[in-house]
Amino acid sequence: MLNSNKFLYPIGCYNYKYLLFIQNNLGEKIKEMSEQKLFNIFLNKLEFDPLEYLVSSEEQELVEFQKKVIENATIIMKDNIIGELKAFGGNVKKNEEKFKELEEKVDDILKNEEFEDIKKELKNYTKKLRELIEKTCVAIIPIKEMPWVDVLFRTVPRIVFDGKLELLDNAIAYYGEVKCVLSRPIVFGKMKNEKPLFAPIMETIDLGDFKLDETQKEPKSQNYSYIKAIIDSFDSTLNKNHLAKYHEGYQRHGDPICDFLMNNNELMNSLERVSSGIESERISSDIALYSIAIPQNADKTTLVLVTDEGKEPNKYSRCFEALLRFSAECCNVPSQQSSAPTQVAPQQTGGVRTPGSQELKTWTAEELAQEAQKRMASQPDMPAWTEEELTKFASERGTGLPEGMEVWTEDELQDLARKRQGGLDIPEWKLDETMKECLKCGYSLRPGWSRCPVCDTPVGEKMEQESIEESKEEDTEEPKEDTSEEGIDNFIEESKEEE
Repeated sequence: MLNSNKFLYPIGCYNYKYLLFIQNNLGEKIKEMSEQKLFNIFLNKLEFDPLEYLVSSEEQELVEFQKKVIENATIIMKDNIIGELKAFGGNVKKNEEKFKELEEKVDDILKNEEFEDIKKELKNYTKKLRELIEKTCVAIIPIKEMPWVDVLFRTVPRIVFDGKLELLDNAIAYYGEVKCVLSRPIVFGKMKNEKPLFAPIMETIDLGDFKLDETQKEPKSQNYSYIKAIIDSFDSTLNKNHLAKYHEGYQRHGDPICDFLMNNNELMNSLERVSSGIESERISSDIALYSIAIPQNADKTTLVLVTDEGKEPNKYSRCFEALLRFSAECCNVPSQQSSAPTQVAPQQTGGVRTPGSQELKTWTAEELAQEAQKRMASQPDMPAWTEEELTKFASERGTGLPEGMEVWTEDELQDLARKRQGGLDIPEWKLDETMKECLKCGYSLRPGWSRCPVCDTPVGEKMEQESIEESKEEDTEEPKEDTSEEGIDNFIEESKEEE
């Protein structure tokens, strides 16, 4: 017999190693998640604001990195620039005391025991933060013959933590306000193994803890903190869910604005060429947002923004082209109202909701009319008829006979009937007026007959009259009942005898 232990032992060893492998990988994943969560808590406690370190180029000269980036960002539109370009760059020297306080705050936070696991890696955070400030720059570019009055450019440097600190300085953004108001915010993004798409923001945009002051007089596009909150919101799970919901729940169709934008192939191709967080491998999610249009109802404008995380030299031109096409199409969206709702959950009070609290989409009469026209345009060519043809069809339907079918008159039908009888012309039957009928049985009597051969009734007038009277008497004669006592007794006796 074979020794089964020789076979079971290797199998048991393999399974044990496999379980250890899964356990180690799972442990690493959990560790990564917990470390990322700790890093986010660390950032929230730090409350760093790059705006406090931005300085105008008029006040202090920009560093070489900032000059080069702004030159690359504006060279593609140099022929359209009018007026003076305003540039801003991050500089620690602008607020040296504030930065020293920040360094002390970092040391105090890391003394907390909850950051013990990542304390070693975060010791260099302030050094990375200094680099981030120096690689932050903004440009306000006045241009002509464009959808915007001013177009803005900025870098989007990030400090990420994936086991160790790393500074990513390749991301850029173009944005501006167009003089039209969309009815709702629209985002654009990519999904792994799917085509990119536009999707409506069906609820409120998740901007984290940021609160926009609607009363500010300056353009919203020049509010650095607001733009930063919008770019950061691209990584929000709530905002990504709008893209997933429109893809899966609505089959990428139904919103008039998104349908209009996705029908423009040039716009879709231009935005598809832009690099997102998926291509840069900055995020592990299957969904990446990198463009948005937000109506600013108070200003009667729409803020349009596009980011690009690519490392290629042509990222400036392709990002600007995508913004230009997106902005132009936002102004071409039909039936846009100047009183369109803003991004603050416009349908919460008057929207339609299911018993499960799911908000149902609603359309205006103009949007429904546009949708009907689009669907009619997509239908194949339908046949058309003249008034004479319709009159002809109506007459044919009235008779129930199609054109070309043979029709006969009544005389023609009679001739056809004669032909089917062999061609014989059989006359109609007529009574012989010389023959009389028997008054009793109706038999025809020939002249000279004295009696009817059937009922033996006399033929003469007198005899006929007597026979009629006799027959009437026989018909009318009824037996009389005997109501006397003698008659009753006889009836009783007859019934007894019958019994």
